[in-house]
Amino acid sequence: MLWSLLETDIITGNEIPVVSIGESLIYALVGFAITFLGVAILIFLVWAVGKIIRGVTGKLEEKKKAVPIAVSPETAGEEGISEEVRVAIIAAISAYYMSENSNCEFKVKRIKRL
Repeated sequence: MLWSLLETDIITGNEIPVVSIGESLIYALVGFAITFLGVAILIFLVWAVGKIIRGVTGKLEEKKKAVPIAVSPETAGEEGISEEVRVAIIAAISAYYMSENSNCEFKVKRIKRL
């Protein structure tokens, strides 16, 4: 009686086809292959998009580096010292204090011409 319940569909009454072990193995292998190919395609797409993004950002960085920075007299402060000179002074002072290995919390707030 139990086998007869498993061989027919309860709702429609149709007979359920019997699938052999060989057939079920083939279905499983085909399913594994399709799943593997799908994952491989997704990995390739993510890799390709990463390469494209790195290429675009690299080109943008090259363009930013290629543009020369021109210091105009307008960028000079009220004391007449340009921004480049201020940055050079700050870098020199901080390099000096780093070579001394001091724990001084040095900050340059203003540079005046004497």
